[in-house]
Amino acid sequence: MRRSGLTVALGVVLPVALGLLILWAEADTGRAGPGVAVGLLLSTLMALTAYVSATTTLAARRQQSVLRRLRNSGASDTAILTGTLVPSAMLSVAQTVVLLGVVAAADGLGGVAAVPLVLAVMTGTAVACAFAALTAAFTSAPELAQLTTTPIALAFLGGALWTAQTPPGEVTWMMLSLPGAAVTQLARIAWQEPGAGGLLPAVVPLALAAVAAVGTASRVFTWDLRR
Repeated sequence: MRRSGLTVALGVVLPVALGLLILWAEADTGRAGPGVAVGLLLSTLMALTAYVSATTTLAARRQQSVLRRLRNSGASDTAILTGTLVPSAMLSVAQTVVLLGVVAAADGLGGVAAVPLVLAVMTGTAVACAFAALTAAFTSAPELAQLTTTPIALAFLGGALWTAQTPPGEVTWMMLSLPGAAVTQLARIAWQEPGAGGLLPAVVPLALAAVAAVGTASRVFTWDLRR
């Protein structure tokens, strides 16, 4: 990632800055509630770090013929894609841990259910990386990633904002089909907001989205631009 200043800015600086802004706004106004604020935080990190920066990295590695050389080494396609995506995923999780540490220092995490929060982080990050592999198939250059990633990035952020403005008990399956909405609902469940419901309605759409994205990416991904 350090080979591209743009990737570092989008994957490291901007997500953390926006995450801190979300936490500051919640601390200042208290209007959203801690569950929604953390849901917005997680969706932002997943959209910008685990998704956009991972897509940019894949497109850059293909442009530099790194992916083709790795493929000729005998490594499996799954191993190559996973190895390329893991740094962005780990960075997203690390940012989450740091910013949740800020939440813990300010308000504490007593009474927060760990399982929904862990599921939100892990499933949301997995979905973002799966979509990164899919989007990279249609991204011929890393500079174009800012355009090709826009629809799914908006699905993360727009879904989170849509859920934030909807009472927990009124969140529908259609809303939960957006990854940011499901992640935000899981954060609400972690903070035990009344009416947020159970884990299954939020986890299943994320799992299905990840499986669909991986299956499609495996068929359409291009390893060499010259082919």
